[in-house]
Amino acid sequence: MKLLVIGGSNSVMAPGYVGQACVRIKEKSRQAPKLTNISVGANNCLIGLENLKELDGLGPFDKVVVEFAINDFSLATPDGFETWQCAYEGLLRHILRLCPDAQVFHLVLGRRAERKQEQTARIRDGMKQIVNHYKGHRDVRLLDFDGYLRKRLENDQARIEQHYSDDAHYDFENGIPLLSRYVAHHLTTEPLPASSTCPPPRHADVFDRAQLHRITEMPVGLEVRAFENTRFVRKASALKPGEGLAVELPGPLICLSFQSTADSRPLLVEEEGEAPVLFFTANAELKQTPDKFRIKNFTFEWKKWAGMARKGPRRVTLTAIERDDIPRFERFLVNRYNMVPGWGEGRGPYVSNLMYLPPAEAPEVVAARVGDPAAVA
Repeated sequence: MKLLVIGGSNSVMAPGYVGQACVRIKEKSRQAPKLTNISVGANNCLIGLENLKELDGLGPFDKVVVEFAINDFSLATPDGFETWQCAYEGLLRHILRLCPDAQVFHLVLGRRAERKQEQTARIRDGMKQIVNHYKGHRDVRLLDFDGYLRKRLENDQARIEQHYSDDAHYDFENGIPLLSRYVAHHLTTEPLPASSTCPPPRHADVFDRAQLHRITEMPVGLEVRAFENTRFVRKASALKPGEGLAVELPGPLICLSFQSTADSRPLLVEEEGEAPVLFFTANAELKQTPDKFRIKNFTFEWKKWAGMARKGPRRVTLTAIERDDIPRFERFLVNRYNMVPGWGEGRGPYVSNLMYLPPAEAPEVVAARVGDPAAVA
């Protein structure tokens, strides 16, 4: 069995449900799965799509587990739900393009807090609609562990909470063992036959045709830094204040990936036809470990894709902002959980990729360095 896991921090944890499920599969079949795990914590499903595009050629796989229900809470909001639909279906279609015969399991994990059930239900319903659209053509399944756990415990909130270590993670004593048994059971089921054709997408602007523009490959003389840990190697270009980077994209910007450090500067994004956006790229949890980094992405989830009047070429300018200059651009600030102005003298920010939605006939991407940002108070 060749197994691919794409998800968030619950799929990264070691020892966690992924490792324990593999042990259980080996006990049952006498052969351990050949595991590839490209999960990244604290990111939505678009980082999964980006990782797949960065690692094309990995497959084919027999089984794929997609685990983003918890991570997509911030994306699958009433304001961002259309972007989530385009992103999640795009991830599935990209998987099916790489592995047309694979079983694809969409794992629904839930938050511990009872007040979060409405958000979990919104994501569950959205996933169910996408799965139902494809399951008659491909072996695509919904694994609702959150619903299974609540039914098993008769929706007793006190007992449910005993399976969590915090609001977003299952604990090692109760939650992970039960989750690993649940996942292992489904991974050992026999595959269903696939039809010869894949159905058309549910959404006209589904992100399976999204493209990555790699900032590190742009011939503009920026310092390129390699970030490496035991699981990933990521390259990123270090932007400098006062030296904006202008990119002519063939279509609208979906998201931007960057490498977060303790001292990375804020980033200003000016996309033609859109309001400027300022966001922090330093992570609060890295203050005590300044030698480490986090793979992060920033999604422009408020965009309305079906009603977007102009989807053609546009200029996107990226500018590093010194912390002392934040007040000049504060009206453009979009806060994200655990992201802060940073510490130290300030470096970067470190930008890796722009993901954009191209038209059917996409022109070549070009770039140039520019001066001060246009969006000055």
